Amino acid sequence: MRELFAKNWSLKLLALAIALAMWLFVAGQEKSEISLKVPVEITNIPADLLVVDDVVGDVDVRLYGPRTLIRRAADERLVKPVNLAGLGPGEHVVQVLPEDLKLPPGLTVLRLSPSRFTIRLAKRVTREVQVRPVLIGQPADGLQVAEVSFKPDKVVVSGRQEDLGDLDWIWTAPINLDQRRDSFQQSVRLRLPPGRTVRVNLMEVEAHVRLKPEKPASGDKK
Repeated sequence: MRELFAKNWSLKLLALAIALAMWLFVAGQEKSEISLKVPVEITNIPADLLVVDDVVGDVDVRLYGPRTLIRRAADERLVKPVNLAGLGPGEHVVQVLPEDLKLPPGLTVLRLSPSRFTIRLAKRVTREVQVRPVLIGQPADGLQVAEVSFKPDKVVVSGRQEDLGDLDWIWTAPINLDQRRDSFQQSVRLRLPPGRTVRVNLMEVEAHVRLKPEKPASGDKK
């Protein structure tokens, strides 16, 4: 045992001296406080579930310690990880603990707000729905819309059963026809139904708008 301690004793003594010097340097620094907003990072949501309702976006953390460590913490990308692997439907309370934040040693957490929050999970239901257009404006005189088609013409939506029960189609953002003289195509975004927890596998589709001459009104001269 004595040989073990005697071996490389000079290197061990140097390491001890360096560690002591660093400790004295940190301990002797002026202390300060800082508030940081640490984002909540949700991972591993089970494939058959979805998060419903709004989740806390970040945690307010009040830190105290040496200024160099305070600056280091402010420069690092701190997160509050929330791993949902293995959880089932229902409400789950998430605790926010100082050790979750992986702070540099030597810093003290004075406050965490909130110190806990709730995440609610629900069963995910999927279905295929039709894309329908929202048209605004009028094409040039003598023209009318013959057909509006989409590629793809259906998309897959997912959400809670109560949000998808009567959802048979999804609307596009407005497609402007004002003074159009020729048929055209354009990418158009889809609009999620308000007030529902719904996701869609595509947020843009290709719209094809075909124009044709208006038919003369009954009684008009040919």
